[in-house]
Amino acid sequence: MAKILEMKNITKYIFDEYGKKIAGTTVKILDQVSFDLEQGEVHVLIGENGAGKSTLMKVLGGNIPPDEGNILLDGQPYAVKGPKEAREKGIAFIHQELNLCLNLDIAHNIFLGREPVRHGLIDHKYIYKKSREYLDEFGFHDIDPKTMIRDLSTARQQVVEIVKALSYKSKILIMDEPTASLTSSEISHLFELIHKLKSNGVSIIYISHRMDELKEIGDRLTVLRDGQSIETISMQDFDQDMVVRLMVGRTISNMYTCTHQVSVEDVIRVEGLKIGPHTEPIDIHIKKGEIVGMGGLVGSGRSELARSIFGVRPYFGGKIIYKGNEYANPTAMKSIRSGIAYLSEDRKIDGLIIEKDIKENISMASIYALFPNHVINKKREREEASKKINELNVICRSMDQLVSTLSGGNQQKVLFAKWLESKPDLLILDEPTRGIDVNAKAEIYEIMDSIARQGVAIMMISSELPELIGMSDRIYVMKKGSISLEIVDKAQMTQERILASTL
Repeated sequence: MAKILEMKNITKYIFDEYGKKIAGTTVKILDQVSFDLEQGEVHVLIGENGAGKSTLMKVLGGNIPPDEGNILLDGQPYAVKGPKEAREKGIAFIHQELNLCLNLDIAHNIFLGREPVRHGLIDHKYIYKKSREYLDEFGFHDIDPKTMIRDLSTARQQVVEIVKALSYKSKILIMDEPTASLTSSEISHLFELIHKLKSNGVSIIYISHRMDELKEIGDRLTVLRDGQSIETISMQDFDQDMVVRLMVGRTISNMYTCTHQVSVEDVIRVEGLKIGPHTEPIDIHIKKGEIVGMGGLVGSGRSELARSIFGVRPYFGGKIIYKGNEYANPTAMKSIRSGIAYLSEDRKIDGLIIEKDIKENISMASIYALFPNHVINKKREREEASKKINELNVICRSMDQLVSTLSGGNQQKVLFAKWLESKPDLLILDEPTRGIDVNAKAEIYEIMDSIARQGVAIMMISSELPELIGMSDRIYVMKKGSISLEIVDKAQMTQERILASTL
């Protein structure tokens, strides 16, 4: 097949907020990286968080210029001044972090920045008509284009991002973790769509950490490590252990670390809790040092339950017993001060202030505990941040680096660090390894095991069934806002049994 894209010896040094090389630096984010893409191909790009994948794609997408190297598009030199020019040349980027306006509806997000005008006014009728056509074309018949983005689940917001990118009639699509928030049925539909696009000659660069989906969707795979292109292989030669070794430079053994011991003492009991006015009452409990998994489909009520416990969402009856006492009228501030931490699914909206630096984000949830006299001790703040950065292996140039400049996986580690710094007794994790590479996942699992050994109770919401089974001492499965199954025996934790209880 003909090469539609060639990136040759791309080098990018540490850069400022404008994408320009920092004067005097010798630190390279990308070091002589080469990558090519054939017409109608899905080329998987894989590597640890911080390996350079996102930076390479930002170069291609026009967000930042390369410092060295050159790019050919359809055999012609390619140099663009911004994402708009890149889109005009047929390159669309579906970002891992969603870039949608929450206070606009689906249709106006799809046409944002390119609104059609009729008689000097935005043609809203045309926008809704074309958006309906786009949604239908890509198989999303059940989505109303007049729905506000803020009213959509994360999964549906991801769908809108995909449709928006595809609406540009692009010849190259960059998909950065496109399935991270999708259900199994939505993933199947996305893969059908990708195969359709391939048959129409569209080329796709597919970034993912989900090993199980790579062989199903990819034609070739390129591994990046420490800013360098390590190897490109045909997916016919794909071997997971080999790919992991190429990514991290070593073999990862014992992915799921479970050395903690479960106490007989409950940290939290939820009795008869109704997360909706018409849902069945929920009864769950979590013991000291126990990791309890929460399974279920997107929309089953797992996140709603977590948010109700933490105090950022009302509930409609029942009670919460926390550390032996009724925990009435919870609020986020009350929960934080009481030792309840909630690592949300959407780190960008609910978890981090991405335009603040790393150390400020880490100290954010524990600022009153760290500085009871209400005066921030900068030295102590830096000391505590340094400990957490080292503990979680956050890849950054300094703790003063803005969180917005980190990879998605390293942002997730900072979010983890923020809540661990608050020294919780109950840690609620909503999709804790979303967008995190295989090595970072193993590190997170070790951290979870370590804090469970310290007696922390952990509630873990996960849509990744191997993770759910591998890390949980018990599993609750939710369906339509209620508990459909509890599994207490590790031997009974199977993907088939969990999936059956969600249907």
